[in-house]
Amino acid sequence: MAAAARELILRAGTSDMEEEEGPLAGGPGLQEPLQLGELDITSDEFILDEVDVHIQANLEDELVKEALKTGVDLRHYSKQVELELQQIEQKSIRDYIQESENIASLHNQITACDAVLERMEQMLGAFQSDLSSISSEIRTLQEQSGAMNIRLRNRQAVRGKLGELVDGLVVPSALVTAILEAPVTEPRFLEQLQELDAKAAAVREQEARGTAACADVRGVLDRLRVKAVAKIREFILQKIYSFRKPMTNYQIPQTALLKYRFFYQFLLGNERATAKEIRDEYVETLSKIYLSYYRSYLGRLMKVQYEEVAEKDDLMGVEDTAKKDILVLGNPHARP
Repeated sequence: MAAAARELILRAGTSDMEEEEGPLAGGPGLQEPLQLGELDITSDEFILDEVDVHIQANLEDELVKEALKTGVDLRHYSKQVELELQQIEQKSIRDYIQESENIASLHNQITACDAVLERMEQMLGAFQSDLSSISSEIRTLQEQSGAMNIRLRNRQAVRGKLGELVDGLVVPSALVTAILEAPVTEPRFLEQLQELDAKAAAVREQEARGTAACADVRGVLDRLRVKAVAKIREFILQKIYSFRKPMTNYQIPQTALLKYRFFYQFLLGNERATAKEIRDEYVETLSKIYLSYYRSYLGRLMKVQYEEVAEKDDLMGVEDTAKKDILVLGNPHARP
């Protein structure tokens, strides 16, 4: 508002000075005629109402009111204001000339800052593109992590059953060494024989289910089974043949065989022909032993029947029938 008031005062002072100096400034020949042309005061470009509002607004300014109240000469005031403006302009020009080097330095600094900001903009753009690529990689990693978690849960779910299957199929070296090298009478041979029987049963069960891994261990188990059957057969037959020696208490080796009863169970499950052979040999041997015992017993019993017995003269109140009984017992076809 103050600037508008100053402009209004300057215009008013200038117009007054032109009115005073116009007639004295060389007459009508020196003054150019005013070319108004066709003035249309009804057009939109010349609206008096707006001018009136503008003037009224300028008159409301405090500086204009103060000047009107004190009766300041507007022409003198306008000259003073113009002079101050000129002084200020000259002073600003001098200041600009004095600070030209600083302004040039500031211009260079601004240019350098623009270059730095441009590089930073490029770096930020590259960083933004890197962030976008990193975000896509993070999404990919998240998807891979989810897939890995699913695979982990699935593997944990089947680990127990797969572990049981592998433990049932794998043939340890201790089992092979014990079956091939250890004597039958050693405890570790019996332990590994039980392990071999369990693995053979597990392999048969898995083969029934169609497990292809059984083919990898079937050959090894078959060879170990054949070797174990041969060693067990030889051991048990030797024990059975020891019953046939004369004056042998067969009950002692028979009791010793009870510790190895699992051998016969293994033969029944894996080699029935050998088990039948051993059973027949055992039955035949014991049958012969029992037959010989019964024959010996019967022979001795018959000797006791033919020995001298008491007669009627030796005992009181006994009839003489002892010899008749002996004859009857000796001849089964004789009638009493």
